[in-house]
Amino acid sequence: MSNLDRKKYKIALDARPLSTPVSGVGRLIESVLKGFEKDPNFEFYLFSHRPIHEGYSDLFKNPNIRSVIGEGLFSKKGGIYFAFYLPFQLRKYEIDLFWGTQQVFPLFLSKNIPGVLTYHDFVAYRFPETMRPIARFQQLFYLRRSIQRADFILANSQFTASEILKYSSFSKDKIDIIYPGYDPKEIQKIKTPPTKRIGKLPKKFFLTVSTLEPRKNFGTLLKAYQKAKKERSDLVWVHAGKEGWESAEFLEKFKQSSESGELYWFDFVSEEELRYLYSQASLFVFPSIYEGFGIPLLEALAYSLPCIVSDLEVFKEIGKKSCVYISPESEEEWKKAILDFQKKKFKFPKADLKRFERKKSATLVKKIFRDLVSNKKV
Repeated sequence: MSNLDRKKYKIALDARPLSTPVSGVGRLIESVLKGFEKDPNFEFYLFSHRPIHEGYSDLFKNPNIRSVIGEGLFSKKGGIYFAFYLPFQLRKYEIDLFWGTQQVFPLFLSKNIPGVLTYHDFVAYRFPETMRPIARFQQLFYLRRSIQRADFILANSQFTASEILKYSSFSKDKIDIIYPGYDPKEIQKIKTPPTKRIGKLPKKFFLTVSTLEPRKNFGTLLKAYQKAKKERSDLVWVHAGKEGWESAEFLEKFKQSSESGELYWFDFVSEEELRYLYSQASLFVFPSIYEGFGIPLLEALAYSLPCIVSDLEVFKEIGKKSCVYISPESEEEWKKAILDFQKKKFKFPKADLKRFERKKSATLVKKIFRDLVSNKKV
C-alpha cells in the first residue's frame, strides 16, 4: 500500500465561483469535483466568502467535500476574503494542495503548499475594457505573480494554453489541457416543462446561455435580433444567464425587451430547467468576442443542437465543422444567419465530443494532484 493510499489528502480550492448562480467557471469546478466522487484518498475544502449556491448542492452528496465559509467582515467582499482571510484559513486546516480555480493565488499562500492554477482566459490583457475596473485591476495585479508561483497550470483549452505561453515564460512541460468535462449520461432530453415559468415558452425558440457582460456581445445580437424580428415576427429568443457587469444602457434595453415579451430572460435556471431549454431549443447562438473555452457551446452540441457562433479559434477547437461561424461584430451576418436558419435548417456532421468527457479530464487532474501531494516531479 502506497503512502498516498494510507492518508487522505486535503485539497483546498477557491470556491467563490460556487457562491453565485451557476456560471461557466462554477460548472468547470463542479465537473472536476464530480470526477473525484469515488476516490476516498482526497478531501476537498471549498473556501468561499459566502455559502455555496443551491445550484451546486449535489456536490455535498460526496462526504469528502465540505465548505468553509467566511465570517463577519470577511463574508462581505470576495476580494478582501481572498487576500487576507483565506491564507490563514489554509494553515488552520493543514492543507496539502491549493487549487486556484480563478487563475490566481492569494498573496500570502504558504510556499510549503503546492499550488495548481486553472487558467480560463486572458481577458485582462486582451479585452481589458470589457471588465469592471476593480476586477481588471485585481486580475492584472495577481496574474503574473500567480503564474510565477504555480507548480502546475491546468489550461481549459489548447487556445488558452497557447495564450499562457505567449503572455508568460511559464514552462510548457508544466501545462496540461483540462477541458471542462461533461458526462454523456447527464445529457437527458426533457419533453415536459419542469416548472410553470418554463412551460409558458413558445414551442420554437433559439437559445443563448451566458452571464450578461460586454465581451459576450449581446448588444450586437440584440440589434440583429430586433432587425430579424421585423421580417419574422414569430422569431423568439430565450436567454438563460445572470446579470453581470454590463453597460447600464444595454441592461435597460435588455430588461425592457424581456418585460415587453420581445424576448425571454431567465437570470437563473436550475439544472433541470437548463436541460429542458437545451432539449426544446431549435437553435443555439453564441455571439461572444472572446472566450477561453465555451461550456454552453459544448452542451449545445451534446444536445445535437444546430449552432451559430462567433468565428473564434476556441469555438472551432470545440465545434470544428459542426457549427456556423459568424464575424462577431457584424449585425447583418447574425441577422442573416438566424433568418436563413428559419427558412432552412442547417445540417452538419455530428460533433465528436469524446475528448471532452468528464472522466478523461478527471483522470488527468487526479494524476497531477497525486504527483504534487506525494512530492513527485510532475
